[in-house]
Amino acid sequence: MKTKEFKKAVEALDLVVRETDYAYLIDGDKCYNSIASVSKVYKAVMRVTLRTYDVLDGKQTDELFELLTAYASTPLDEREEPKKWYLRDPVISDKHKNYLAISKHYKNVRHFGWETPIRDYQTKFTRAEIDAFEFEHAHLIEDEVTE
Repeated sequence: MKTKEFKKAVEALDLVVRETDYAYLIDGDKCYNSIASVSKVYKAVMRVTLRTYDVLDGKQTDELFELLTAYASTPLDEREEPKKWYLRDPVISDKHKNYLAISKHYKNVRHFGWETPIRDYQTKFTRAEIDAFEFEHAHLIEDEVTE
């Protein structure tokens, strides 16, 4: 389970997720009264407090437990989405239309244009995708995608 999915699912239970250096704390309200936690640095480490039963009903407690178990069981390196990059051509002078775009259907079809994908073109690439390119790309400038 991805961290983004985990947080969204916990928030759907009307609970608050707080992040520390070592864990995600689950609060039953905005007063920082944790009812559960799951480790960010160790797999299979989680905690549900007795206070959970004061804050949630039985069904919500079961749902929270299932979410915590699923997330805690996920290997650490699979919890985050891989970083992605835009690739720019430093020679093209129009800085708004110099982003690499590759067709999702025809991998040999590529052009430079806007950073936002148009039609069926991909403009954000993972490190593995970049390394697998079969065309010269060492001259392209990498801009990390921040979302």
